[in-house]
Amino acid sequence: MSTLITGATGFLGREIVLRLLQEQTPLTLLIRGKDDADAQRRGDKLVEDLVGRDRAAASRKRVTAARGDIEQDRLGMDDKTWDRVASTTSAVIHGAASVSFTLPIAEARNVNLEGTRRVLDLAKQARARVDYVGTAYVAGDREGIAYEDELDVGQSFRNTYEQTKMEAEKLVRARRAEQPIAMFRPSIIVGDSQTGRTASFKVLYWPLKLYAQGFARVVPGRRATPVDVVPSDYVVDAILAIRKREDSVGQCYTLAAGLDRDSTVGELTDLASEFFRVAKPLFVKPEYVLGWFRPLVDLIPGGKYKHKLTTARVYTPYLNLRLRYDTRNAKRALEGTGISVRPVHEYFETLFRYCIETDWGKKAA
Repeated sequence: MSTLITGATGFLGREIVLRLLQEQTPLTLLIRGKDDADAQRRGDKLVEDLVGRDRAAASRKRVTAARGDIEQDRLGMDDKTWDRVASTTSAVIHGAASVSFTLPIAEARNVNLEGTRRVLDLAKQARARVDYVGTAYVAGDREGIAYEDELDVGQSFRNTYEQTKMEAEKLVRARRAEQPIAMFRPSIIVGDSQTGRTASFKVLYWPLKLYAQGFARVVPGRRATPVDVVPSDYVVDAILAIRKREDSVGQCYTLAAGLDRDSTVGELTDLASEFFRVAKPLFVKPEYVLGWFRPLVDLIPGGKYKHKLTTARVYTPYLNLRLRYDTRNAKRALEGTGISVRPVHEYFETLFRYCIETDWGKKAA
């Protein structure tokens, strides 16, 4: 019997797979491919990338690749494959999702909502526990404090990613009556706090890269805007520790820095300014910028510069959040494990150094 991992090739999925390989857990990786052989090759390559060529052969003995796609009915599997995977699966960690902020709503729903439904259906046949990886941003554009026992409180959303992840969690919560499920809501995930290692240079990394390169000298936001950042090793440690607890079934855990460890836009730009030796940005009220920023971007011809500005437009709303996250449930579950969130200033230099060493992901560390 094995643990089925979806999203194994994604940033967080890779880290989860690596940790479970180190624990010698038998794994089944749901991987897209042209055929079964192609999926297996991709799975083998992932294992080699994670553990190194010398240890890959031993690790591959505990890993099976199952060709599947959460965007297709029954995960794109024929009946024989579906039944085989269900009969050999004892647990599921479902992390596959589209993190694009700009997908049309129907496409985003097919991945994040219907994809989750398809994985839950397989887990139900397998009678397997499901650990669902959602996001703290199901809270949408509400203000104040988001609690772990809350979900749909009538909030609106900045993008289709937030909306469809909320809809997916609503589905997961409804399935708790018939399936053993735990839910995890990470906030903004950055690299490993010990090594800086990351496979994704999006979200927080993207505006920091612009800032380091001298593009972001004016910030349409407030210095005091809360920013909740967690390193990937904390998220992985927390998920793998909490899922071992029988009393975690049916519970929701926000894996965030929380009220006592979250940061601010001002603190992060100060840290980046000191590390990259660039001038601190000028903060301006967003209403002074956003009214003309979108029309201006639309007038610029296509190219690299327009791409940068268009991407900046997607992230701008997150510079003006008025929301923080309660993490009491997660803290309670992790008591006595030694697993906790470090203050961001303790490891941000490590993240920056990894960015420089890899040229923001363009070369191996």
